[in-house]
Amino acid sequence: MVTGILKQVSFFSGLGSADLNKVLSIAGVKKYTAGQMVFAKQDLGNNFFIVKSGRIKIFTTVGGKRKIFAFLKKGEFFGEMSLLGGRVRSASAQAVADSELFVISKKNFRRLLCENPEFSLKLLQTLAERLSKANRDVESMLFHNILGRLAEAILDLSRDTRAKPVKMAIDQNELAQYLGTTRVPVCRAINTLKRSGIIDYRRGELVILNQARLKSMAGEA
Repeated sequence: MVTGILKQVSFFSGLGSADLNKVLSIAGVKKYTAGQMVFAKQDLGNNFFIVKSGRIKIFTTVGGKRKIFAFLKKGEFFGEMSLLGGRVRSASAQAVADSELFVISKKNFRRLLCENPEFSLKLLQTLAERLSKANRDVESMLFHNILGRLAEAILDLSRDTRAKPVKMAIDQNELAQYLGTTRVPVCRAINTLKRSGIIDYRRGELVILNQARLKSMAGEA
């Protein structure tokens, strides 16, 4: 059910069906094929997006190097930063798999915030969470070795996966870009974790075999 997807978005989690239907009335739906860009860094920001289905990658490229900030799935949103402050996008968004997105225009997005103070509060909470994650990423790059950073990244990327054992599809280049490093040290770290029996990794699929040891390596209690 479409309204059920909206209820997964922190903005809309407290709304009833009537209010959710109002949101749907101002939201368009757009399809993207795997590999297609949703927008590029420095593009003018005119829309707010919610993932209806599929998977979206948020990243930036500086000096020829790519850093992935997040992989977004059903119920998660993006594109709010340029609608609130700057006029241009601060990062790029690309469909990793065939995806459908709810699209809300800047005008309607701002009207939602003005007419529903709870939306504004939830937006601030989400932005605070994302800033906290960015701070953790910087701290990890400064103080953790590559094994600790990789362990932390695997746990972060698999956080909402409920299947046991935990599996996820991701290639080594994407992991390297998520860590802000190159493929070679990530490949070595993956092989070390495999030899230790902590993970398995074959043909782009990573399986967590020992989550407790992975958490220990990441510095989690």
